[in-house]
Amino acid sequence: MNRPIDSRKEFFEILARTKVEAAAFFQRAPRSVTYESIATQLAAMQSMTADGRTPTEDERDSITIGLLAIRELEPTDDPVLADFIERLHELNGYFTAWPPN
Repeated sequence: MNRPIDSRKEFFEILARTKVEAAAFFQRAPRSVTYESIATQLAAMQSMTADGRTPTEDERDSITIGLLAIRELEPTDDPVLADFIERLHELNGYFTAWPPN
């Protein structure tokens, strides 16, 4: 199990890695509304935080990748997918809280 994200730098590193993986999952399953939504929301998270911008409360509340992971992807025996899901939860939690660091 991963540890929670504890810095902006780490958030952006995990976001970049997870965006690439989400795009790959979506390419393998192009009709998947789940992966499409995840990829779209990850891109929105990046856009809403670009150039040091702080996302608004409404923007933070609009991200549902953690809920999507619970509803559509869990449980899984696939360790690669399990790691991806864990990062979705971490990203969603950090983005929603958007701590000052």
